[in-house]
Amino acid sequence: MKEIIIPDTEFSKRIINTQTAMKAADIDLLLAFSTESEPAYVRYYSDYWPSFETAAVLIPATGNPALLAGPESLTFAAARTKIKRIIQMMDFRESSQPDYPGSTLPTWNDIVSEFKPKKIGIAGWHMFPHTMMSDLKDAAGNCEIMNADEIIRAICIKKSENELNCLREAARISELGFKAVLEQIKPGMTEAQLAGIAAGAMLANGAESTGYPIWCCSGPNSTQAISRPTLRKVRESEIIHFSVGAKVAGYSASIGRPVVLGKCPESTYKFMQVGLDAMKMTIDLMQAGTLASEVAKKVHGYIIKQGYGETILYGPAHGCGQMECEFPFLETSSSFTLEENMVFMVDVFMGDVSMGQRWEDGVIVKNGTAEELSSYKRQLNILEV
Repeated sequence: MKEIIIPDTEFSKRIINTQTAMKAADIDLLLAFSTESEPAYVRYYSDYWPSFETAAVLIPATGNPALLAGPESLTFAAARTKIKRIIQMMDFRESSQPDYPGSTLPTWNDIVSEFKPKKIGIAGWHMFPHTMMSDLKDAAGNCEIMNADEIIRAICIKKSENELNCLREAARISELGFKAVLEQIKPGMTEAQLAGIAAGAMLANGAESTGYPIWCCSGPNSTQAISRPTLRKVRESEIIHFSVGAKVAGYSASIGRPVVLGKCPESTYKFMQVGLDAMKMTIDLMQAGTLASEVAKKVHGYIIKQGYGETILYGPAHGCGQMECEFPFLETSSSFTLEENMVFMVDVFMGDVSMGQRWEDGVIVKNGTAEELSSYKRQLNILEV
């Protein structure tokens, strides 16, 4: 197993790039907030990934950043973070809200008093807790507080070569997880059992974790665009769709495929073929200089022409990096243009009341043909039993 990492110099460069963008936006202090399930911003700047508690990276327009963590995370954070200063605060404690009697941890008043900001930007705006925002506003007084997601998005939307290598390795390991499923799947196994096989194979081959909860959705559950595996037993002649993804050094990839065991009904075969063709079309169209909405319109137009317009839910692609699904989505309403070294998960999900499927693979946008993170068995998986 080879270890892929982001070097310390790149973490330092991220802080400098952010401070430059903050000054242009006249922001004195930026708070990049993350949770255990949405760790991207804090991981991007510090390599720290909170557990139970939440976290943030505090970046002043000038000077050194600080990692904000909860009451129980000091030794854990210190073992991981690339940011030297750690400030523990009660507001970042776990959601069960223990009191920690006798605690004298710093408050938002202390933060405001030290940094004296006139304008505070918050990245992670749409998941920033109401109680934390209330405490911050009370301490900030007349200081303006604004959504700063766009500042970070502009910095991290195009990936460095180190980031691309992390994603390439995550895609390789994701393939191993799906391959393990194909080698072991048989009727009567549960969705949870099959998800466990994928997760075990990825962890055994170098993943630090799964990139998201692995999905195995069979029969009526295949219509679920977002799901979790159940104890339902998979059966012959039904769609069993898998979403399998590994995380490497903070970066998440994914491979999504429908599978049928035994005889495949003609209607199911046609349905899956349209999904596969739509995926291939999306990859072919994703080239630097192309308007994102034009890709979506052409792909959705093809699906509609084949008679499956009612099965379209979103997409056909979304950004990918530290989160398997991150900004931006590639949609018919998208106004951005594809640029070299943007990374996307081509994610064609189609579902109606009776069955659903997902075809998913990562691509790196290039000036010309996109680089495919995975090309593993991009074909109909109809397995003998």
